[in-house]
Order: sequence, then structure tokens, then C-alpha cells
Amino acid sequence: MIGLIDIGGGMRGVYTSGIYDYLLDHDVKIDYCIGVSSGSGNLLNFVAKQRGRNERFYSEYSFDRDYFGPVAALKSGNLINLNYIYSGISNSTGKDPIDFETFMANECRFTCVITDEKTATPRYCTKEDFKQDDYTVLKAACALPVACRPVKINGKKYFDGGVSDPIPIKKAFADGCDKVIVCITQPRDFRKTKISPLANILLANHPKVLENVLIMHNMYNNGIEELLELERQGKVLVVDPEYCFGVDTIKRDKEGMKSLYELGYADGKKIEDFVNKTKAEMK
Repeated sequence: MIGLIDIGGGMRGVYTSGIYDYLLDHDVKIDYCIGVSSGSGNLLNFVAKQRGRNERFYSEYSFDRDYFGPVAALKSGNLINLNYIYSGISNSTGKDPIDFETFMANECRFTCVITDEKTATPRYCTKEDFKQDDYTVLKAACALPVACRPVKINGKKYFDGGVSDPIPIKKAFADGCDKVIVCITQPRDFRKTKISPLANILLANHPKVLENVLIMHNMYNNGIEELLELERQGKVLVVDPEYCFGVDTIKRDKEGMKSLYELGYADGKKIEDFVNKTKAEMK
């Protein structure tokens, strides 16, 4: 089984949106997908076979006042208006609906990671956790601490999956993957530094989550080192952008995003070649 992990990265996700358009254009089949943070939404659109939908979210909708920024914060209480993104736009009556029927019918397995607010441990959600016009799980998967409040599901509160399992490579192998492709949205030699001390104040009511947030840089950095070692062993393919063209987690730049999308589309060929080689070896 060939797996695909998307670890997200906010607006840099336009890179992987290019990758998925390439895979759809060339009918590249993946058996298992697992997404973290915005990577969850990107992979859902891939599994739903909605070519171009991811790119529209970055190049068009992210510039809507209701999507991100002070207006979004006034309307939703979050810097990122998750209700607007995953209800207003994505519902069957929205301006760009998710093709829920195709998503559910696709044989590709789908998992996304969310973080329990009380324990800061991961919960792995699957297609069974989704219903037509109820994408609460995606809202939780993208509820970045500090920028967003936790999302309630069945009486429990959840944050972004990156808080508990930012690079779920162990989960992918535990679920039966033989080889795994991991899409990251920073160059592979990038390493994170400590988050601002303001997190201590802003997350004071979420002590377990705060504990993880304060060490997230180590979790990410150690995870990247593990990926690179697995790549040397031939078990993993790491796909990363050579440049980010000035695009960052919340920084939007139309020209930069266009360039990053085009780079992702070109890098999709690496995945196609890896998949074809892996399938030939499995025969």
C-alpha cells in the first residue's frame, strides 16, 4: 500500500495543491492519505478528485475578508474563519461545494489528525467521521492554537493535529503502508525555532496543549530528521519546495503563490515516478 502524508503549512499549502492537480491530471493512484492541519483539507479535495479546488482556496478565497483577518475575527472569534471555509464555501449550497459523494466513494483511505484539548494527544479521524455538509472534523484539524479557539465534537474540544502529531509517519506505517510519500511545505533543510513566549499567556487555559506548543519546534525538527533517514532507506519519498517565494503560514502574495503552485505541479512528477517504481517492485 502506498501512502501520502500532507503536513500542511498554512498558505504554503498552495505548493501541495499544485502537486495534487498534477496527480489528478495524470491519474496517479494513491491507496492511503493522512493530512495534518491545512493538509487535511488539501488531501480531502484530492480524494474527492476536485482538480483546481485547492488552488482556488489559496489564490482567490484566502483574500476574502471573511476568510482571514480582523473581519473574520469579528464574525467568528477566530483569526481564521473556519466556519466560512468549511461550511459557507464548502457545503452543498456554498459557492464551491465539496464533492462529498466522490470523496466517500473513492477507494483511497483518508485520515486526518486532530488534537484532544484536555490531553494534547492525537485522534485520527476517517471518512466515517464525516457527513454531508458537516465538516466539523476539518475545522478541528485546522484550529491552530492562538489563531483559533478549539472546536467541539461530541462534547470534547479539539485543536489542530499538528499540536500532537505534526508528521504522522508512524501512523501511516502502522495502518499498513509499505512506502510513504511525505509532502512538506518548507525546504527540507529548514528547521523551526521556539514559538513566541506570548503563547504562555494566550494558551494559559489549555495547559496540556501549551506544553506541546512550546516543544513543537523540536517535534517538527526531529520528525524531519526521521523522514530523511527513512528516505535514505528507500521507505519514504520527501517532496519539498526548493523555494517558498515569500509565501508563509499566513502571508499571502498572489505572484508568490502562483510560482509556488507551479513548482508543486512540476514536483508532482517525482511522486508519479516513485509510485510507478514502487508498484513495479510490488509485482
